[in-house]
Amino acid sequence: MTFDSTRKWQMSLEDGTPLVVRSIRPEDRNLIAEAFRRLSPEASYFRFWMRVRELNPRLIESLCTPDQKDHVAWMAMHQTRDDIPGVGGASFWRLKEEPEAAEVSFSVADEFQGRGVATLLLAMIWEHALSLGIRRFVGHVLHENIAMRAWWDALGATEQEAPRHWLSTLILDESLLQDNHTGNCLRARLAQVRAWMSGSATAL
Repeated sequence: MTFDSTRKWQMSLEDGTPLVVRSIRPEDRNLIAEAFRRLSPEASYFRFWMRVRELNPRLIESLCTPDQKDHVAWMAMHQTRDDIPGVGGASFWRLKEEPEAAEVSFSVADEFQGRGVATLLLAMIWEHALSLGIRRFVGHVLHENIAMRAWWDALGATEQEAPRHWLSTLILDESLLQDNHTGNCLRARLAQVRAWMSGSATAL
């Protein structure tokens, strides 16, 4: 099924929070910089593995210029709150040495963590990746990032320990997802994304 990365998708979190999900664009540079500036020190550290308050302009440029083939990036935005620069974002980079694999990363605003944003974004990039011939995601997760490790584990990802982090691998096969709340939530979101792709769900 063709994945149209130029469309926007209107949806809600389970608590009713209205969101718009769309691909990240070059004109989002200032928005992305402000969203990361608002992250807590812990969230920033878990994302970049170092204490930073301002992103390097070259990193912002890289994040905001996906080619939608080997580098894909999506973001979730609040529909009615202009004071919130972003609810969350997810991106992946195809591995040159393994073209059927991609390294994935997530960022969720502190006040929206634990509300299903990452699951929604994972569903988006999961289907986008499959349309590009990518069959597995890999994520590098710091040992201290207990919440992310637990999420990957609940989805059924495998782990390989490294000196400072865990390398988690998630096969993009819905039949391999765990039969638990986390896996079932992702299944529901995947179904919604596929409905959107087929034109039977709300898109903007």
